[in-house]
Amino acid sequence: MKRRSLLVVPILIAVATSLSGCSLANAINPPISSAIYATVGEAQSAGSSVAVPGWVPADATIIRIKTDVSHNTKIMTFLVPQPKVAADAPAGTVAPTVAAPIGGECDASISANRPVLDDSWWIQSIAPDAAITCVDGWHVIIQGLRIFAWTP
Repeated sequence: MKRRSLLVVPILIAVATSLSGCSLANAINPPISSAIYATVGEAQSAGSSVAVPGWVPADATIIRIKTDVSHNTKIMTFLVPQPKVAADAPAGTVAPTVAAPIGGECDASISANRPVLDDSWWIQSIAPDAAITCVDGWHVIIQGLRIFAWTP
């Protein structure tokens, strides 16, 4: 029993000295902010520090966003309504079940960047050949009517 105590004490001292006050506090309670909003309007009126980017469509719903404040990395998801069939479309035309692209082609130097945050609502995996677009520092991937976005 004494021998175990003698081994544990140096380990605890080493761990305690390797962590500064901030890193110890961050290890215990990481500086993560998150929010969920029913609509963009709710997000804008909330006045939260977890802001929804301006490029999110006004009709987006169920908006979830998570931010690592210390590294300024974010993940976000939201739903968009199913696009409507154009009034001049031929009879029997079916509305698309995939959202319209957001943003444009990513710069080659950042196109392979993947999110560092995760959550239970976040996409399980991103295929290497997934169609990823970029807008205002965000990477965006569309899966049907659900949009996933992140800042690397």
